[in-house]
Amino acid sequence: MEASIVADALAVHWGLPRPLKITPLAGGTNNLVYRVTTPDKEFVLSLAGNYADEWRLRFTQNVLAQLQDNGLPFAVPVFLPTHTSALAASVDIDGRSALATLTRLIPGAAPDRHNLAQTLACGAALGTLDAALARVEVTEDEASSWRSYSDLARCHPLVPDPLEAIATLPVDAAIRQRLADRYTWLVERIPDVYASLPQQLCHEDYDPSNVLIEGERVTGVVDWEFCTRDVRAMDLTVALSWWPIQRLGSGDEWPIMRAFLRGYAQALRLTEPEIEALPLLLRVRSYTSLIHRIGRVRQGISPHEAAIDRARAAIEREEWLNVNVAQLITIAREEMGV
Repeated sequence: MEASIVADALAVHWGLPRPLKITPLAGGTNNLVYRVTTPDKEFVLSLAGNYADEWRLRFTQNVLAQLQDNGLPFAVPVFLPTHTSALAASVDIDGRSALATLTRLIPGAAPDRHNLAQTLACGAALGTLDAALARVEVTEDEASSWRSYSDLARCHPLVPDPLEAIATLPVDAAIRQRLADRYTWLVERIPDVYASLPQQLCHEDYDPSNVLIEGERVTGVVDWEFCTRDVRAMDLTVALSWWPIQRLGSGDEWPIMRAFLRGYAQALRLTEPEIEALPLLLRVRSYTSLIHRIGRVRQGISPHEAAIDRARAAIEREEWLNVNVAQLITIAREEMGV
């Protein structure tokens, strides 16, 4: 996207003074993100093209505003209103409309997931965040989302039948069968687990790219598009699926997991049932990721290879859990003091 289009949107909708320096940032899978520098301030412009709407933005703004008033030791990206007091502006991108939002730049960089001190700090920040999210007041309807971990048929609007989608994956038939069998196994067990665990608002995408840190101090948590009501342990599950991913199966994943769990426990401790559910929740996370990626392929915004990679990752996660489930639970108990 040309910088001139971004500059025009910023001038028209937010009245930012020129000259503007516009630099692409490493955005998430679903958004285009730009750093915007004016003569005296810095901002972040995000262009959301995936199922973003003004109702969802109002919900997110409500959550972020309450968190901002909660005395968190790090920042969250509250939207800055346009000159018409709207939370977003429509911007044309190659003939398609996207919702643009503007926030203050939060200083910091993505953490090094292999730096144990930073990993501990990120775990503590997530525990603090989840404790604060439990106090955020929203209605049941507001807390729902088009994406759901509890219902794998609601991971992506274009994948209403995940079994059919798995059957069409361009991978070996044996892999498709393994994926289908495990999907069926999960669907049978998810309702009981979700009925038995505490639920609350969750960030739902706490991976290293959505955390900002300076030294060993977390400065911000960004990318709130998946925020929804879920079992509380899912936020920790998502983090545990991302932080050690490059070391999974090497033995070096355990210090990373221990550090994150130890940090999380400084602010919030999981119950014994939540700890026992972590292996199943990790499997649910793998399949949610796979189904969401298949949906993006159907949208035409991700290549088929992306879905194939997630299918292989789901198999690899399953194989890792088959060997390491007992050690995972033992370490979680130790670090949570259960």
